[in-house]
Amino acid sequence: MYVAESGLQNGRALVFLHGWAAHGGYFAPQIAAFGARYRILLPDLPGHRHSPAAPADLTIPYLADQLHVMFNAHDLHEAVLVGWSMGAMVAFDYITRYGSASLAGLVIEDMTPRIVNDREWQFGIRNGFDQAQSETAMQMMRTDWESYAHNALPHLFARDSRIDPALVRWIGEEMARNDGAAMATLWQSMAQQDYRWLLPQLELPVLILHGNESQLYEPAVSQWLAANIAGAQRRCLDGAGHSPHLEMPDTYNAALRDFLDRL
Repeated sequence: MYVAESGLQNGRALVFLHGWAAHGGYFAPQIAAFGARYRILLPDLPGHRHSPAAPADLTIPYLADQLHVMFNAHDLHEAVLVGWSMGAMVAFDYITRYGSASLAGLVIEDMTPRIVNDREWQFGIRNGFDQAQSETAMQMMRTDWESYAHNALPHLFARDSRIDPALVRWIGEEMARNDGAAMATLWQSMAQQDYRWLLPQLELPVLILHGNESQLYEPAVSQWLAANIAGAQRRCLDGAGHSPHLEMPDTYNAALRDFLDRL
């Protein structure tokens, strides 16, 4: 797994885990903000950009396994995991199987423990996104990834987002570079995961960051998380969508810095 590393070599490690169909480069605004005090690691999770992988390997547990390999290879202790979207799910799986002894904190950025809704669970992806819709989405990914990525791009941001159009174009180009079949395989694994049982058992400081204008998850999702994670802090960022670290980096970085200062 490719890992970009920068910042203060002997500082506390911040490991930023990107979302589905993204890569570590999406956290560029955080390198500048935290590099002077922290050791920053930006992996491209398997199947993304510089980390090619066999489609059969692309599952959330496999990504968590590779994160564990990275922790050992870089001798990480007392690190903070920042999981955006799918990255938070990878963090959940890592903690499930390897524990949290190597972690000082966890940041959950606009994510749910289960993305698919059913009769008993309505805190998945917005508008009642269910298993049938998930299957349809995967078929579209496999048959016409370029169109799927183009249509998915606006949902990463608030509808009235003021994000730089040049950055939006760059993200669109980066998304289009992914392999549709690989992304569909990984999406299938995401849709199978359910970490609701884990959250009440977390025994480390947790920050929940949610974009109030997210087009993927209702504010009620972050409220549910806060109610089910003992001692968790919750920050709802007004005006941000699913990608607050890109849409309003100054506000996002301030919230993250406050959390880190409290550790």
